[in-house]
Amino acid sequence: MNAVCPALMNKGLSILVASTLWLFLWATAISPTVVAQMSDAESTDSQSRFQRTVQYLQDASPRLRGEFAAIALTHLIDGYLEEMQLAHGEVRSAGAQANLRGWSLAVNHYANQIPLLLGDIELGLPVRLTRVGEKSLAITVTGRTIILSHPRLEEQNLLEQEILMDFCASHRCEQFTLHDTEPVSMSASRVYVRPDWMFTAGGPVCSYQGIKVHFKNGKNLAKSRLICAQFLQEVITLANEMSWQRALAVPIQWSGLEILPTAHRAEHTVRLNGLGDTAVAAVPLLYGNPRLLGHILPWIRQWVANPQEASIQLEADHYGWGEP
Repeated sequence: MNAVCPALMNKGLSILVASTLWLFLWATAISPTVVAQMSDAESTDSQSRFQRTVQYLQDASPRLRGEFAAIALTHLIDGYLEEMQLAHGEVRSAGAQANLRGWSLAVNHYANQIPLLLGDIELGLPVRLTRVGEKSLAITVTGRTIILSHPRLEEQNLLEQEILMDFCASHRCEQFTLHDTEPVSMSASRVYVRPDWMFTAGGPVCSYQGIKVHFKNGKNLAKSRLICAQFLQEVITLANEMSWQRALAVPIQWSGLEILPTAHRAEHTVRLNGLGDTAVAAVPLLYGNPRLLGHILPWIRQWVANPQEASIQLEADHYGWGEP
């Protein structure tokens, strides 16, 4: 196995391609016995919401485990099919034709194992969910084991969040938090923001739920309306997501909160803590202006704690919004 990846890298293939092949070789070589030995108990305080859900499901009904595994594997195969198409073009552009066939066969073989497990789950065969190492999840059905790992490591948290979103759309997921929490909605609330406008001698001001944005230049009011509506929509969307995550006992590390882009989609990944918990939201203005995010985060934090007391005033000129 050690001789495979260096050969690929010497031919000019990207780290992505090599890491994907490493994943295939490792996942197909691991045995259920090894998986069992690598799994151990862990404090729920040091687990992400995804990990706590998996831990709960280990002792849940076979039907519930099967539903979760089917959703997880469906998302995994979607990720691999998309990545195979991208990497195929990447390998061709690198001129590494000699390695293309071997890599494609390896990844195809790995991806082809997933539908086999899905078919076994549909037949009602027992599903085993096992922790592997610190964060990985192994899904085993009738002796076949698949490691739930996205081909792009930076997309792993997003993969887990999407699995939770689909699974929790039909299940009361607060029962999986292993914390005393009140019943919460199955997803974060969606609000369409319509800002209020006030026209003053100093320029127009748009506002919504304690947020005020002052525009000194009122000459391009149409542009100001669009920018303010987009900004407030992003802030309220993110605030609702934070409030929902907090209701599910997800710890939010406000000082380390980070917005990251996602591949080939409009939404962004919001990294909530160091445990791997993430949220998904389309926030292009906040992502594109870290200074703006730093200024509005205290309001979001205050709003999550007490919406009635949250207030802030921002100057549009500070973010380049006041230009004609």
